[in-house]
Amino acid sequence: MSKQFSSASMARKSFITNRPVQLLVISFIAIWVILCFNCIDRQDWFIENILVFLFAIYAVAHYRYFSFSDVSYVCFYLFLLLHIFGAQYAYTQNPLGEWLQNTYQLWRNPYDRIVHFSFGLFLAYPLRDILINKVNVKGKWQYLLPIEITLSLACIFELIEWMVAAVTTKETGETYVATQGDAWDAHKDIAVAVVGAAITMLTVYLFNRKKNLK
Repeated sequence: MSKQFSSASMARKSFITNRPVQLLVISFIAIWVILCFNCIDRQDWFIENILVFLFAIYAVAHYRYFSFSDVSYVCFYLFLLLHIFGAQYAYTQNPLGEWLQNTYQLWRNPYDRIVHFSFGLFLAYPLRDILINKVNVKGKWQYLLPIEITLSLACIFELIEWMVAAVTTKETGETYVATQGDAWDAHKDIAVAVVGAAITMLTVYLFNRKKNLK
């Protein structure tokens, strides 16, 4: 991995010269639009994508002040693809989840759990990117804090789900929260997000340690 494109350095290309990031943005917008016109529940799709809209606005508005590493943008891209594919089918009816449910005799569609796991798996690296280059975090904290922040964000998101369910109709709320009858759904979603973040940070730590030992 080139240092220039990793979270270890702030030597980043501008957007206008960064072809890989341009391709990620263009392809994501194209897929997003296609999935939007083919979603099965337009209201749920809109609610699911509010945070995507907000992230897009933030990323564009702050690019000149802080650009993530290319690896971080790939992580964002992969997570957002999983999310919008879930939003297209309102998560509980996602075909990949249904296939897993039928194949492995699961009692619920697990796609939402996969995305919560991916939230930690793919976003821990960009969090480390910010901590290193904006807050100047060093040592073990650059690996531990992304896990702790993931825990906080996962809890906040569960609170957001609860508030959305409280202000919308019963049907929309149940579709958006996607508990599927699991009383411990929120706790499990938080747990798998933390596990995902821990896996990423452990992988990065071991990679850097091996690289430094050479």
